[in-house]
Amino acid sequence: MRRNLRSRLSKLRQTGEIITGGELADNLTSKHDRDLFFDLPGQGNTEETPFGPCYMRETCYPLEYKHGNTILSGVLSCSGKDLTLSTRSYGLRNFKPQQSLFLDTETTGLAGGTGTWAFLIGIGWLDDSCFMLRQYFLRQPAEEKAVLSHFAATAKNYPHLVSFNGKLFDLPLIQTRQTLAGFDLTAPPLHLDLLQFARLLWKKRLPSRSLRALEEALLGIKRFDDIPGYQIPAVYFDFLRRGQTEQLKKVFHHNILDILSMVTLLDRISNLAAGRLVEHPAEALVMGQLCLQSGRTEEGINYLYDAENSNVQPFAEEAALELSLYYKKQNKWSEAESIWLKTVKNKSSNPGAYVELAKYYEHQCGNYQSALKMTEKAIELVTAKPNNPVSRDLSPSALKHRLKRLKRRIKASP
Repeated sequence: MRRNLRSRLSKLRQTGEIITGGELADNLTSKHDRDLFFDLPGQGNTEETPFGPCYMRETCYPLEYKHGNTILSGVLSCSGKDLTLSTRSYGLRNFKPQQSLFLDTETTGLAGGTGTWAFLIGIGWLDDSCFMLRQYFLRQPAEEKAVLSHFAATAKNYPHLVSFNGKLFDLPLIQTRQTLAGFDLTAPPLHLDLLQFARLLWKKRLPSRSLRALEEALLGIKRFDDIPGYQIPAVYFDFLRRGQTEQLKKVFHHNILDILSMVTLLDRISNLAAGRLVEHPAEALVMGQLCLQSGRTEEGINYLYDAENSNVQPFAEEAALELSLYYKKQNKWSEAESIWLKTVKNKSSNPGAYVELAKYYEHQCGNYQSALKMTEKAIELVTAKPNNPVSRDLSPSALKHRLKRLKRRIKASP
């Protein structure tokens, strides 16, 4: 049995279908094979560290380089002051793209954990005349400490980190590997996770806020022949076991695109937050809400009126209701009532306006009959779409409670 197995393994090695770890390591340390599969832009180098050799590739992209519909230099106008509107975090005021390290990793698993390696760590930073992009590649597991140490030495020069879902995935994974290696953790003072901004700014406009969806909808980027993320771990294991490199090219390119897209996405976020690029009613609606919450009242009202006047549903209706609630808080009842009446006249399917009118008629006017009529209409709309999420005062139980109370008041009225 053992003899047959040895014979089969010997044949597989002769045909090149399998390769031992030692043979793979020997192959990868020779210059010829190290560069064989990397016909991407940039230069591959091996640098010695206290923990052994570290392989990396570097590419310099001119600031005039166009990625999608934006050139990289656009990000230089990004202001931390503008970004605070999206998070209400005043710590962002000191953010500067020139002091930032852009980070994206490719890993052996999508769930993280101690068994997952970051086999490709891509970083980028703004230089005087270009955007430098470096990719650390784990040619073999034994080189992990060298890669982590060189990455950490570079990262400590940048007080700001920019990522896309990096707060929950990329950085914790690197920190886990650093912990297992006995290293200090990379923990920059400020971490800008662009996914958090995207979820807030485009939650009403786009059904998906994945990087790919944002690229296609906002950045003018359509990827062709890109490798899906779920296939990437298998490609790396194929490389380790058999030295297969053809698909690995796509992984490197995928990582490059992710990092460049983060640069242009940050530019887009900054422009939207500054009010320079509000091109959709959904964006005007979100900006109006954020400005009102931040005390920038005049700007907020203007954004909401822009969204309402667009007549693009459901954003126009939601903006109108948001305006009415602002006027309600200011006790400007005539302005609020006119918005509610206009919404009802347009036969809105949003029960919010009907409930607000019901409250107004009941508590401000003492007109219980009109309040009852508006409540009945709200119940009809909510019942027609039972699966739609609603706020507490629009729930069927809250509306039925209001209905019963109004009926008692009408009955008790002289």
